[in-house]
Amino acid sequence: MVFKILVIDDEPLLREMLRDIFTIAGYNVVTAENGKEGLEKVYSELPDFVILDGSMPVMDGFEVLTILRKDPKFLNLPVMMFSALSGETEQIKGLSLGADDYITKPFKTSVLLTKVRNILERKKQSLDVNPLTALPGNLSIQHDVEKRIADKLFFSLMYIDLSNFKSFNDKYGFYRGDEVIKFTADLLQESIKKFGVTSDFLGHIGGDDFVIISDMDNSISIAENVIKMFDEGIRKFYDKEDFEKGYIVSIDRDDNVKQFPIITVSISIITTNIAHISHFAEISKRASELKKLAKKNPRSSYVFERRKYSR
Repeated sequence: MVFKILVIDDEPLLREMLRDIFTIAGYNVVTAENGKEGLEKVYSELPDFVILDGSMPVMDGFEVLTILRKDPKFLNLPVMMFSALSGETEQIKGLSLGADDYITKPFKTSVLLTKVRNILERKKQSLDVNPLTALPGNLSIQHDVEKRIADKLFFSLMYIDLSNFKSFNDKYGFYRGDEVIKFTADLLQESIKKFGVTSDFLGHIGGDDFVIISDMDNSISIAENVIKMFDEGIRKFYDKEDFEKGYIVSIDRDDNVKQFPIITVSISIITTNIAHISHFAEISKRASELKKLAKKNPRSSYVFERRKYSR
């Protein structure tokens, strides 16, 4: 992804210098010579980042920032303010209005690029974080897998899924369902801490689907601990009489009243030593296929891929 940076500054030489700096660094650059034009370009160009001078004719940077932060569409748009004034008052004013960072002129190119890169990286990560569990989502999962593939590392991808979760959600409501999801995320993290290594990765695809990317030697131990902790802990989310019966009564997808068993956890484990994997879509497809097999077991269980794929 190529990020677009909008530079708003009334100094022509500085605008061109910043255009060159960011273009060489691999960014798409748009410029504006005053606050009014800059504000118009925010709406027309939809930049990923704004470099904004504090003191400009027509409309200064503080006015522009105030307007942007009042618009929900640009509430989280990263903005860095520039100023030739190094006084604390100017910096506090900009930061108080919602600037993500503040840099004074003259500046070092390396410092500027590092600040911009860090802010954009935080933005990308925050957009890919599950709001319920605070775990990284699909983009981060894909990035981690592809980096391991590029580095020619052997690893295991564990696809974790809950069976009978929908019926639980329908009977007990979304609040209790969310508590089950958070409980699952916590025990996955705990299992990685206990049996994994520091490079292991935990992601939340969404709903009741999670992914662990781990060292191949640890995946079985992690899976066994997840199952043990899940089966011990899930009972606290059910009404006592329902858990003792071993099922709940709810509505299926065809609006039929049915009995649904207690939630179980199913784990499919794909290892890259079984066959060569060249891209994320391939391992994702194989994990999805294996998950269907794992869910056929009425108990919490894991399934380990053993067949080799020919090419």
